[in-house]
Amino acid sequence: MSDTHASNLKQYVNDMIGLEADVSKAIRGQLEDDRVKRHSRLAALLERIAVQSESRLERLKAISKDEGGALGGAIKEGVMTATGVLAGLYGKMREHPVSRMVRDDIVAQTTAATSYGMLLTLGLSASHVECARLAEDGLRACAPTVTLLTSELPEIVASELAEDAPLANPAAAQTALATIREAWSEAPSA
Repeated sequence: MSDTHASNLKQYVNDMIGLEADVSKAIRGQLEDDRVKRHSRLAALLERIAVQSESRLERLKAISKDEGGALGGAIKEGVMTATGVLAGLYGKMREHPVSRMVRDDIVAQTTAATSYGMLLTLGLSASHVECARLAEDGLRACAPTVTLLTSELPEIVASELAEDAPLANPAAAQTALATIREAWSEAPSA
């Protein structure tokens, strides 16, 4: 592997270490929230996301160590670049309603899936088999969670609104979910 590829690999892996550490920490915090616990499907999904994230985090650290990655300063830089937006989103999660937490989780999982796609390309380009395998696993785990979290969101929003006043349209969550699914299934022409 060229020095440039090795340097890029260290940077990408350290970015992912920072991202997975932030995601895991935030999700674990959400799982302690009684409001989240009331949504059993959401809580089960978040538990799965946290476990998978923690597993990938350990694999990323092993790759970084094997490649001589400096887990100190490099992670600090990686956290700032890869997860600066996530840190802002997750910063005051206990003050936010569950719907905003889920929205932030969707953003985090989308960022992770995109980042794993980049890491996969780098791993394949540099012929780093373990990195490519981990990136593919991360991509295949994170991408579906975006859809699953998005499916939970309309019902959570509606239930939060119903706590304040009766809904003018009780079918709003189902209608919103159908429209969201339709929008995501539309393929643009190339």
